[in-house]
Amino acid sequence: MKSSNRFLTGFGIGLAVLVVLTIVLVIFSDRHVTTYPENTPEGVVQRFLQAVQTGDYQKAYSYTQVVENGKTLTYQELMPYPVRPTGYPTSSWRATLGKTTTTENTSIVEVIVDRLQPQGPFGNPVNSQTVFFNLTKINGTWYITQRPPVYWIY
Repeated sequence: MKSSNRFLTGFGIGLAVLVVLTIVLVIFSDRHVTTYPENTPEGVVQRFLQAVQTGDYQKAYSYTQVVENGKTLTYQELMPYPVRPTGYPTSSWRATLGKTTTTENTSIVEVIVDRLQPQGPFGNPVNSQTVFFNLTKINGTWYITQRPPVYWIY
């Protein structure tokens, strides 16, 4: 009887590992990615997120014009802790652009963020959340004009 319990336990663990690996491969496989034109709200958000994912926070900042209390925030004010502190695990995530609502000079871009967080054999390893980026067209160029919601990288 004990060997049958061991077999079932091993089978369950093996099945759970296969499920997690399949989810990881589906979510993070290298698929063709549409590149949006840089002069569109979607293109600005896409390039901002690509810069964040590669750790190029200065480039990410270049896509922003955040004004608080009548003052445009500097890089140090907007991204005071862009680098993951030592000891934090690496976060695996991907972003999918959703619906975009654009008027003449403002736009809201919906982004669905899928973040991999292993939860054990019975938990859902993918945490999905929807965030919104507000953009404004300034002198013909689109900029993210609110603090970007990038808390999932930590």
